[in-house]
Amino acid sequence: MPYLIIAKDHLDRQDDRERIRDAHRSHLASIGKKLLASGALLADDGETIVGGASLLDTDDEEEARRFESEDPYAKAGIRAEVTIVRWRLRWWKGLFNGAGFISY
Repeated sequence: MPYLIIAKDHLDRQDDRERIRDAHRSHLASIGKKLLASGALLADDGETIVGGASLLDTDDEEEARRFESEDPYAKAGIRAEVTIVRWRLRWWKGLFNGAGFISY
């Protein structure tokens, strides 16, 4: 069962974030197909990045925590708060029936 990693950033670290973005993206790519999804969290203006979320396909919570802690953003102190929780697929692209199960 995958882990959802939600990271909220310090708001005054935009320049640092931009400076190491390529290293961050390389880190994401390094986990390969285990990274099911990843993307930026945005402020209400729809443009300002305030954090990120990743969905990691692992049953090992320690692997999820290690993956986050080794991220260049985490190492640079950009992250203000990180939450890592188990995640279960229940609804995907509107595929959902009345019993609460995915119907393909």
